[in-house]
Amino acid sequence: MNPLVSVVIPTANRSTYLARAVESALAGMGTGDVEVLVIPNGTDESWRQALRPYQDLPAVRVIRVTQANANVARNAGLAEARGELIRFLDDDDYLIPEGARKQYELIQASGADVVSGTIKLLDAHGQCFEIWKQPDVDDFCTAMLGPRRRCIPVAHVYRRSSLGQARWNPDTPVRQDVEWLLDLCAMSERRWKKTDDVVGVWQHHWKGRISSSVPFGDIRKHNVQMLWRTSEILSSTGRLNDERRRAAAEGLWGCVHSVFFLEPRYWSQVARRIRRFDATARPALAIYDFPLLRSLDPLLIQWIMFPKRWLFHHTRLLLRKWRLWHHW
Repeated sequence: MNPLVSVVIPTANRSTYLARAVESALAGMGTGDVEVLVIPNGTDESWRQALRPYQDLPAVRVIRVTQANANVARNAGLAEARGELIRFLDDDDYLIPEGARKQYELIQASGADVVSGTIKLLDAHGQCFEIWKQPDVDDFCTAMLGPRRRCIPVAHVYRRSSLGQARWNPDTPVRQDVEWLLDLCAMSERRWKKTDDVVGVWQHHWKGRISSSVPFGDIRKHNVQMLWRTSEILSSTGRLNDERRRAAAEGLWGCVHSVFFLEPRYWSQVARRIRRFDATARPALAIYDFPLLRSLDPLLIQWIMFPKRWLFHHTRLLLRKWRLWHHW
């Protein structure tokens, strides 16, 4: 008999957190209701010690992948999964059992293809600094195209039969979770439900994070490329309605706003393209609705704020270097 849910956990060099992730996937689930597929990828062997308490538990299966690539590992887990439902859980995140169970109940009762939940963000000391709810919209594509998309894998559970040939892209270095969800949008329409229940936790740390080694501006460029590509596919298939177009434009403007001061000429070009895409869209931030700014072109506002933001950014970098020097 197949389990209700398969939880796919890629892991590499983070054995400190792995057992917590596995335990959270098993907690509160009946015998035979869950399988946990742990996918060590690369040469690291530290996972063996972390999984020692589960070595005789049939519900925990290990699938080795020689290539050090989390998306290759996720695809290997997806290929081996037997559950009606599937979710992807990073080895340094963990589920909230009660919220996850309600999520499984909701996707079964509603017939949805995807159910997305609320996640809690913790700092390195375990203190909650933010709660991420899903966007206040009813359409899956609109939610994922917009600036408040919640793409962290721990938030989502999928009906496995609805994924079809969907696969994680092994060539994507950062924001793999964003690309995965946008690709699902581009492939076909998805029946989507969301819940306010907290289903999982993302915790900040610096151990083995690929994204921490990639410049912030480059990450935003990746996001922009993904958003353009998805919008073009939706447009070519007649599925880019006004709501989705506006969401994509606001998502693109969000990227521009966050890093304009790093490369103003490059991001000015992006902003002009956004205006051609949707001339009425603006960044979904309160500052752009201030009475004195409401009638101004968002690109002009970016240039007005540029000197102050540039100075603040470089002052912060100098202070960080000074603290490091002082510490040594």
